[in-house]
Formats: sequence, structure tokens, C-alpha cells
Amino acid sequence: MADTRGIATYKTYLMYRTNSSASYAKVVDITSFPDLIGTPERIDITTLSDAQRVYIAGIADREDMTFNCNYTSDNFTAVHNLEGHVYEYAVWFGATGDVGSETPTGSEGKFEWTGDVRAGVTGGGVNEAVGMTVTCTPSTVVAFSAS
Repeated sequence: MADTRGIATYKTYLMYRTNSSASYAKVVDITSFPDLIGTPERIDITTLSDAQRVYIAGIADREDMTFNCNYTSDNFTAVHNLEGHVYEYAVWFGATGDVGSETPTGSEGKFEWTGDVRAGVTGGGVNEAVGMTVTCTPSTVVAFSAS
């Protein structure tokens, strides 16, 4: 029986496809991912009859989503080639296969949106791996699907 208390970040993938009839493919292997759902702003609806402030949820604000990965020329080129195009992106949790030959499935959940990306190289110090960022600007709401 599967553990229902949570999952590890192992087998997490940043995916993309060029249109809804294409298959998803991995952008690059990522080392971290951002919060995937924006927090709604609070709208104050307090009246003079209320003993404390009262709020309702407003619309969510979605800032750029920054994913971190290791820099290689191939990784930078892969992301750079996606720049300037609006594609469908997703974070998939879950994969099948053996260690080193996993196939992303999204079996533990998928978060999908449309947007564009930019590649960046992060600063570094002594005895560190060179880092890179994939910054995505979503143009749609990030939608969750169970698989």
C-alpha cells in the first residue's frame, strides 16, 4: 500500500509541449521548483459593525516562476530555444522505470499552464556547480490535475 502522508521531490519534472496535440517533453532536469499556486489577495469588507477586520478572497497574483537547474551548454541551449514562444508548461510529479531511466508520468499530479520562458545563469563561488534558472511567465492560471 502506498504511503498517503506525502511524496518526495524525487521524480519531479519540468515539462513542455508546443501545442495541445503534441506530447509533453522534459525541458531540463531541475534542482528546485517554485510555489505552483498563487495566493489570493485579501479584500477588506469590514464594516463599522464588525469587532475585527473581515476579508474575502480576491484574485491570485502569480509572479514569475523560477526553476533552478545545473548549467550546461546543452541545458542553456534547450531553454534558450524555447524563448520568445508561448507554449504549454507543466510540473509533473511521478515517473515509472528504474533509477537512471525513469519516464515522467505525472502519476502523482500535474500542474499545467501556458506561458513563455527565459534562460539565465546564476552567480557562483569557489567550489560550486554553475547554476542556471528557467524563469517562466505564466499567461494562464496554473491548473491541477490528479494525473
